[in-house]
Amino acid sequence: MRTLPNVLIVLAAIGILAGFVIRLSESAARVTLQGRMPAFADPVFYWRGAMAFLAFAIAIVVIQIRDKSGDR
Repeated sequence: MRTLPNVLIVLAAIGILAGFVIRLSESAARVTLQGRMPAFADPVFYWRGAMAFLAFAIAIVVIQIRDKSGDR
């Protein structure tokens, strides 16, 4: 269970980096689907997912800490 928060943090970092790359690339402005940008081409899509992964990792760590302190 200790590796799950680490995996989530790594996935969040990848999501944030993907969002930055999409945001900074000029080709992202040209990617359209019938005049609308698809969800996967929107950097906010990756940033929101990254924040969800981080929140889930924090919740797991807090639950582990709470369970350890309750065992005493």
